[in-house]
Amino acid sequence: MRVGIEKRYLESYKLIVDDANRLLKGRKTLDKSGYGKTISSRETTIEKKKAKLAKALHDLILHTFSADIKKRKAKTLRRIKNNVSLIRAVIHKLKDINNYLEDAMLAEMGVIKKSLTLKALGSRNPEKFLENQRGLPKAYIRNIEDIVSRLMHEIIFFDEKLLKGYRQREMHVIQKEKLQIKDLEHVLRAQTALLDALEAKIPPESKVRMKLLSRETFNRWVPYMFALLASFDAEHNKEKLIFSRFSGNRILKRSIGAKIKHIVKEKEKMLKLREKRESSMSRISDDYRRLFHDYISASGL
Repeated sequence: MRVGIEKRYLESYKLIVDDANRLLKGRKTLDKSGYGKTISSRETTIEKKKAKLAKALHDLILHTFSADIKKRKAKTLRRIKNNVSLIRAVIHKLKDINNYLEDAMLAEMGVIKKSLTLKALGSRNPEKFLENQRGLPKAYIRNIEDIVSRLMHEIIFFDEKLLKGYRQREMHVIQKEKLQIKDLEHVLRAQTALLDALEAKIPPESKVRMKLLSRETFNRWVPYMFALLASFDAEHNKEKLIFSRFSGNRILKRSIGAKIKHIVKEKEKMLKLREKRESSMSRISDDYRRLFHDYISASGL
């Protein structure tokens, strides 16, 4: 069976292959000192902050999980334990930023009439509504599985003997992509779904055990993680291409930036008023405090 794949996806997965194989041959120390500052920074634009976090996610995952478990299992386990908390923090911040972009920016740009959150709140079952809207289509998942099989063939430390469960299909490369501003909503939703799936593949530090590095577990777990990362990288590159179309129109870009800042300030005022009102009635839940903090810090303004 022949399947179509965008050229951008092909480039992303090949970059994963090159980086993973290169790291196995000679690993340099990864400087993680600036990642915490990037996560908490509010001194840059959302676009730049997200680009830095996306690169951090790519580098951290490749550096952490590119390993020959036959030779260096104990060292690999220590590296995973040292890095998973930071990886999860980067994923959470990327999701916060995406939620902000979907809720505020798309509506202000006129891409959508109503945010997904508002649509969910107007439905009978908000949680189920969001779950149905944010999932990846079956065709998308099949493409990820195709990428998994190719990663297992081309990355030198994966065990090809475990490929029996994957059926490799012939790929037809889609050379030209028509990306418009209206595609931004779909791109952001796909990113969020991919980040959700990626987060599910990254265990908390307390759950990292040697059994994760067993031959079968490692060779099922890590290639899928790499495939999700390649897919996220491809979708983020789409987003950057769409945003680059604003670069030639500084007036429009400044106008959108000013509107976003105004929205953040107004929503921050509303959230603070609500917090003040609720605090006089009862104790504010930890979930509410976290959501409030995430919304304001995710703005990056």
